[in-house]
Amino acid sequence: MRDNTLRWLLLALVLLIGACTYLPASRGLTVTNKTVVAEPKLQYLGAGGWLIHWRGEGVLLAPSLSNPGGFGARGIPPLWVKANPQRIDTFMPAASDVSMLLVGHAHYDHLLDVPRVLQIQAPNAIVYGSHTVAHILHAAHIDPARVRALQPSEIANPRKPSAPGTWFYSGRETRKDGDSTGARPAGVIRAMPIQSEHAGHAFGINFIQGQYDDNLETLPKTLFGWRLGEVTVAWLIDLLDAQGKPVYRLHYQDSAATPPLGFPPLIADGKGIDVEILCAASWDQVHAYPAALLRVTRPRTLILGHWENFFGNDPGQPARTIPLQDYKGLLERLLVHKPLVPEPFSFVQLPPAQ
Repeated sequence: MRDNTLRWLLLALVLLIGACTYLPASRGLTVTNKTVVAEPKLQYLGAGGWLIHWRGEGVLLAPSLSNPGGFGARGIPPLWVKANPQRIDTFMPAASDVSMLLVGHAHYDHLLDVPRVLQIQAPNAIVYGSHTVAHILHAAHIDPARVRALQPSEIANPRKPSAPGTWFYSGRETRKDGDSTGARPAGVIRAMPIQSEHAGHAFGINFIQGQYDDNLETLPKTLFGWRLGEVTVAWLIDLLDAQGKPVYRLHYQDSAATPPLGFPPLIADGKGIDVEILCAASWDQVHAYPAALLRVTRPRTLILGHWENFFGNDPGQPARTIPLQDYKGLLERLLVHKPLVPEPFSFVQLPPAQ
């Protein structure tokens, strides 16, 4: 308890120094806010949340809509966290077609709202995440059949890029990459978890670490109760055609990470990355991020997410920046890529299929 208190005081001190949030243009960000975009498209939900509808199915990434703030102030992290059902129901888009809900780690801004979304907006989704994610969701009385805890052998190791990763299909089957034996797995979406890490919050320090080894009976009430988990994962996501071939390949970097963590392995079909979704938060807390990753993925479209302040913000108002983030420095490290920076709840059109 004492360690948690000290961590909270240090984190609060760090963010109080730069608690002022700014309009993105003043930080060098050009934000897009498209509400009408031709299919196929993906929708930014704010923080680490994304929604994609594809051929009658959907995939959802870590929706975060409650966004509590500390001391009633914008830009300050909360000590106590609790989901806000009214806000979730107001802002969460329809997602009854979602078959896969992918969670990269168990911090509250990635998992707090997942139980409500599973119950109301995405009643047909299966959650994929760490064992800590599963242990926390047990406290929300989520049907265990709807939670798939990832085994270590199922998570691609970026330090062994030639070792085949595991694809999870929306039809609930799994298959090692390159394995063509047997019938084609059902489903038009598949996802591959990749070992990654969560960058430090400040001074290279990750203030919220740890894991859970047993099921919880009550949901965590504090910021530090939403532990990181035993593993953080990035995701490779394929949107498939009727023959099971990938039309689009997306790479989702759940958090800034030290290279090569989060890097996708070599994929047997040789298809490149169409869309890279980068986490902007804490980009400067790790070495060579994101330039090293972009040299590997070389996406046709680059999108920045998790760029906006989510501490006590109003999702109905234009987003402002996270305190202490040097966005101009980030933009300088994107190599030749010009990123799209979407306003929460706006849309990004996918590039033409290749």
